[in-house]
Amino acid sequence: MNHNISTDLVFDQDYHEQPNFLRNCHFEIKRPYDCSMIQLHHFYLLLRQGNKVSPVDLHLKIFNAAFLAFCYNGKKLVGISAVKRPCPSYLEEVYKKAGIIAGIDKPFLEIGYSFTRESVRKKGISSTLKRMLLRKISDHHGIIFSTTATPSSQRFLVANGFRAKGNPYQGNFDNHIIYFERTA
Repeated sequence: MNHNISTDLVFDQDYHEQPNFLRNCHFEIKRPYDCSMIQLHHFYLLLRQGNKVSPVDLHLKIFNAAFLAFCYNGKKLVGISAVKRPCPSYLEEVYKKAGIIAGIDKPFLEIGYSFTRESVRKKGISSTLKRMLLRKISDHHGIIFSTTATPSSQRFLVANGFRAKGNPYQGNFDNHIIYFERTA
């Protein structure tokens, strides 16, 4: 990683209001085929609201995920995340953009599709969902990676054993994307 480029990784303790808010939330982790069509559709709509993923074949990519995570506040879906199973060509493309020269010799999964409604951000929803997902795949023997330009997501990844690799790169929807990886 180019150490001359700031990643803006600043560690901060959890917000004090999180436990009270999160107690009123309901979290679910499901395999896509265990979700109702309505849940899948709401996941898709909330993900599109974030406007950071291409809609091309998005419904198929969601259904191909290993796990989908949902956070409800009352009956309203307020946060989502997923463990994705991207194709090898996607990981090769990410490696190329980040300037990583390595072969893909282990099975891999990606933490992604994380989005929280703006009105309830900074309350611990995304980190709770991602922690739950990481527990679901704790027996994965290979690479778990994530790419993000969001400082709070970067802090979460570092705090959970991920290491930044390569160089920040320009994505289709964000500047300064950093590749993070954790190997088992």
